[in-house]
Amino acid sequence: MAAHMVEITMREIEDAVHRLVAQRRRLTFTVLSSALPQCRWQTLFQVLHDLQEKGLVVLVPLPWDYEIRAADAIAQTDGRTR
Repeated sequence: MAAHMVEITMREIEDAVHRLVAQRRRLTFTVLSSALPQCRWQTLFQVLHDLQEKGLVVLVPLPWDYEIRAADAIAQTDGRTR
């Protein structure tokens, strides 16, 4: 018996990730993946890469994880502008 899978488009995943980052301003990849359990990590990293290319988020490596920040949160916390 085949498992029923709900197909989610990359655009829908990108919109969900962008909304979550915009709401929280900063979160770890672990929190993001827990919030979107239907998405594979590879898909989430691809979406994050696309959002980073668009200048909407910034990925910051941590010793144990990645922090995802809204791009405008960087300017607010370190005084730099993009």
